[in-house]
This record gives sequence, C-alpha cells and structure tokens, in this order.
Amino acid sequence: MIRVLLIDRDAAVLQSLAGALKVEGYEVFTAESGQAGLNIAREKYPDLVILDLVLPKMNGFETSQRLHELGVQPILVMGPDNDERSVVKSLEMGADDYLPKPIEIPILLAKIRMLLRRSNQYIPTKPPTYNDGKLLIDLDNRRVELRGKSIKLTRTEFRLLSILLHRVGRVVTHEDLIREVWGTEKETSLGSLKLYIHYLRQKIEDHPKKPYYLLAEWGIGYRLRKPNKELTPQQLKESNRSAVSIFQSLVST
Repeated sequence: MIRVLLIDRDAAVLQSLAGALKVEGYEVFTAESGQAGLNIAREKYPDLVILDLVLPKMNGFETSQRLHELGVQPILVMGPDNDERSVVKSLEMGADDYLPKPIEIPILLAKIRMLLRRSNQYIPTKPPTYNDGKLLIDLDNRRVELRGKSIKLTRTEFRLLSILLHRVGRVVTHEDLIREVWGTEKETSLGSLKLYIHYLRQKIEDHPKKPYYLLAEWGIGYRLRKPNKELTPQQLKESNRSAVSIFQSLVST
C-alpha cells in the first residue's frame, strides 16, 4: 500500500484530504506542523508528501527543504493561486510539484498519480551518512562530529554540507550551490558562498587553509572528498597506534 504523508495546520483540511485519499486505497499519515511531519517521515518513509506552505514555526518552504535533505520524495506543495514566487521557491527548495489552493480533489488525485508514475513509486531510503573514522556526518539526526566531538553548525552551514554530501565525490557548481541553499529570493553572491565554505572549513578541517574534505575546483564549484574507506573510531585509533609503533621501530634501528 502506498503511504502518503499530509502536513497542514488545519485539522479540518487534513481530515477531508485524508478521507479522500483513503477511499482511493492510500495509507495516510497526518501532521499539523513541519516538525511533526519530519518526525513521521523519519519513522514511516512515505512514498509521497503533500504539505501546505503555511505552517506554524517551520514554514512549508523549510519543511520541504528538510524533507528533501532526508531523501523523501516526491513532494507536492499546496499554496496560493497566482503566486509565481511561491511556485518557483517551492520547486527550488525541494518540491516536485505545486498545487494552487483551493484544492480540487480530482486534480489532487491526478497530481498524485502523475508524481508516483514519474518516481516509479519511489520508496525513500535513509539519507546518506559520511564516516571515515574521523569525520561523521549524519543527516538523519542532523549530527556532525569530528573525532567524536560534536560540531555545531548553523542552518545554512548544515544545508550546504548536506548538498555536498548528497553528491559526495562530485563537483557541485557555484550556481547550483547558491540556488539550492538560498533560492532566488535572496541575491546571494559568490562571495557569500565562499564565506560559508570558509566557516565550514574552520569547523571540520584540521588545516582549513589546506583543506582535506571541502575541495575547491577553481572557477567551477566545490566537492566533498569521497572517503576511501569507512573506519570506526576504534579502527582509526588502532591504525594510528600501529603507525606510531612502526615509526618508533625505524627510529631505534
């Protein structure tokens, strides 16, 4: 059975939409806030999410972005009619389609069928993690650690790192990074992007001026180095101990 997550602050709207979807044979989960929706998405892995732009605390744009970071798709956003800016921003922040309100159930059902066909009834998997024994990036739990020590990132820093992790080992252009982090509402310069890369390097690199993880492809963009092998902290410790032992034996001979 296909799972659909509905996120809307209006309980009556949720009840109405959920009823229509259940009649069509969908399994439906509902949430009245973005955070509640994210919690359900982490636990249930829905096949499709339908959310309203107007939500308490975390609006629909941010919720859509966070769902996209988790690998949840497709996402159908409901918003004002004749609002070009909302349509464009929704699509750039991770949504797959936009449905103007008021909602017509037949159109909603047609949109759902179209999105499921396009995604081949895509079932989301857990978002990627990065762990080379020294640097840990856990998108699902929004956790970053360096040698076991928690690293605090701002929302923008985490978003930037998330985009690079989803394409680990590949170059992401300056233009794509600016659009996916800030969207088109803000005129963000290349200088702002470089500044946030600098902030990230200060937090996750041993030598920020000679970065190992966040690599620049001059004039093109940035990439996150792909780990050769994932090592546990214990494995890394043993490897370091072995290297020190070999060095000491060479010195003593």
